[in-house]
Amino acid sequence: MKKLLPVFLLLTAVYSCRSNRIPNEEKDLLSLINRLNKKGSDDKLMADIQNVYNSGYIKAKQRLDNYQYDPVPAKWDRLIAELEGIQRMYDIVNRNAYAIKIVKPVNAYPRLMATKDSAANDFYFYGSDKMLLNTRAGNREAYYAFDKAQQYVPNYRDASTRMKEAFDKSIVQVLVNNFEYDVMGLGSFGWNSLNGRDRQHHSNMIRDLGGQGSNSFPAKFYDQYEMRRSSRNPDYVVDLIWRNVRFDQNPDRNKTYNRSKQIETGKDTANKPIYATVVATVYVTERELNATGDLNLIITHTDTREQVLWDRIPSNYRYTYEFARYTGDQRALESSDLTLINRSNNQPLPSRDEAMGEMIRRIYDQTLNRIRNTVSW
Repeated sequence: MKKLLPVFLLLTAVYSCRSNRIPNEEKDLLSLINRLNKKGSDDKLMADIQNVYNSGYIKAKQRLDNYQYDPVPAKWDRLIAELEGIQRMYDIVNRNAYAIKIVKPVNAYPRLMATKDSAANDFYFYGSDKMLLNTRAGNREAYYAFDKAQQYVPNYRDASTRMKEAFDKSIVQVLVNNFEYDVMGLGSFGWNSLNGRDRQHHSNMIRDLGGQGSNSFPAKFYDQYEMRRSSRNPDYVVDLIWRNVRFDQNPDRNKTYNRSKQIETGKDTANKPIYATVVATVYVTERELNATGDLNLIITHTDTREQVLWDRIPSNYRYTYEFARYTGDQRALESSDLTLINRSNNQPLPSRDEAMGEMIRRIYDQTLNRIRNTVSW
């Protein structure tokens, strides 16, 4: 489930994108007024200003008349955008006292404010109607409607209070269970040793989801102990089940390569350097651990018993360790060879506990996002 704006808000956004633009008339008008302010009285400039203003106003007026028949509430953004354009042209002409006497531009401010008030009123009552449904979907639409009302008229009525009321009524209680393992042969892997790590990741997950203290997300997250202590019942239950977990250590892989260098060994009787070729053979051993597994993220709505999400999130971790020995002349070796040679051949590979921790970390953010998107409104 993705967080979606209500359809009516999407429509207003589309209309707003189409009409929220600066017409060419505004740009031309601004240029002409600036020229008039520099030159003083100029009949040709004045005539151009009159023509440009009239052209822009007539077009805007025609669009306003057409938008009156658009559906509510989608029409409000279009009407307001046109009125704001007319008002901007008024403000531009008003920069020159002579121009404002001749052109007599229309002051759209009173109508603009009245239109914004009507828009805020529409959205306010739309939100109030949605609140009466007493559903989470209705509260969500009410929340965005009250927010939209305040965008038109800041602090409109008690929209801020109603917005918080809609948000609070939409909060769901989410129980996040600890990690579980559905894997054959658990005992042979010593899985009990993983509980400490799992508890830490589980605790971090609830914290990073917002726990019970988030004021910006309509959900509160609990572990089993916190849920029992709160005496609440969960609206959603999140299960985190690892399946198909494997830890594979392949046989050591060996490779061999030769090194050679020309080195100076002395000088001849003419004091010229004498070179000799030195060689060495490097024997490299590579050890590797491959860990793979699938985290099954299952989210269940407790009222309907519906599994609203069942996602398989694959993860993997590959660790490679190389060490080496050599035969021959050390002077032929590169610094990278010496690094491998100086490594211990008894270095242990990561434990299953460490590998499991790496696999969890690699899908941690992805898991959080899927939980948020599912329980959000």
